[in-house]
Amino acid sequence: MHDEPLDPRPHSRLTPRVRRDVLVDAAAYRLVTSRAGRPDSAVRQRIDCEVSDALGLFEQQGWLHEPETYHQEPPLPEGVRARRGRSGSLRFTSMSWLDGYQPRPDEPGAERFLGYRVNRVARATLLEHRSQDRPWLVCLHGFGMGRPGLDLRAFRARRLNRDLGLNLAFLTLPFHGRRNPGPATAPPMPSADVLDTVHGLTQAVWDARQLLAHLRARTHQPIGLMGLSLGGLVAGTVASIDRPHAVLLLVPAVDLPTLAADATSEMGATDDLDLLMRAQPLFAPISPLRLTPKVPTERRFIVAGTLDRFARPRSQAVALWRHWEQPPLHWYHGGHVSLFWARGVQAAIDAQLHAVGLA
Repeated sequence: MHDEPLDPRPHSRLTPRVRRDVLVDAAAYRLVTSRAGRPDSAVRQRIDCEVSDALGLFEQQGWLHEPETYHQEPPLPEGVRARRGRSGSLRFTSMSWLDGYQPRPDEPGAERFLGYRVNRVARATLLEHRSQDRPWLVCLHGFGMGRPGLDLRAFRARRLNRDLGLNLAFLTLPFHGRRNPGPATAPPMPSADVLDTVHGLTQAVWDARQLLAHLRARTHQPIGLMGLSLGGLVAGTVASIDRPHAVLLLVPAVDLPTLAADATSEMGATDDLDLLMRAQPLFAPISPLRLTPKVPTERRFIVAGTLDRFARPRSQAVALWRHWEQPPLHWYHGGHVSLFWARGVQAAIDAQLHAVGLA
């Protein structure tokens, strides 16, 4: 039996800057968890019944032992609509299409999921060079994002597009942005509603594969994938089902049950914790930790914060680094939120994009 590799996380000195970043992370974490509504008794009973039925179905179909077989093959997007838009000095194209994703009819919660009509319209924002064909980078945003203005800033689109010469595509994840059937400030995915979350993230993988297929039909240039936080989970799953040229994950949140268990324990909701632990096997098809990536090891890349309060390194980035055969891993000293201003992060991303032949 082989010993696990040592924890690669470097020690962070609590300088004034790092202390500030930790406090920012803690405040943001409290805000997000305080807005996460707990289901009432009737809804919780419904979730409990759905989890029991789904566990039986997933076991019967072999999806717990071969989770990659849960994913269905999406068709090319049809009836794509496009319109021009602008964010500051950046001009982009917004595209939308009916994605056609449907849970299998015998899956618990399938009929309810199809009732979220606004979520059935897939959306993406494209920044494309007109002068010549260029490599593409598909960007998958984090929780609570999904609006062009925010996503373009978060991913530093100007630098990627203008300085590095990339074409960019930003997919809006299910239940986010204009796909959110409820209040824009509270995306209902992921949530305590287990089957809605499983179906929503499976739909995100479906949509990302549709977008990849759409771009492949237009170019022979390489197409990479970059995921931020929750988008890292989707990108990591896509890299195990599809074959993007490269995959870059920024502060990835790849183990949702563990993240939810941490938050639930802090709130003292023991009943919710018991249900979550029982439902954990259902997340196998959308867990990069349970899937085998098809992208070569040297074209996998992880960025992680040493003191991340949201995607805690040991259970997220480090666990994935080990499972992914120890690919390039860049650490910065700070939390989840401070990714956006941490020193050296953009330089590390730029270097990786050059190394894999995208930039």
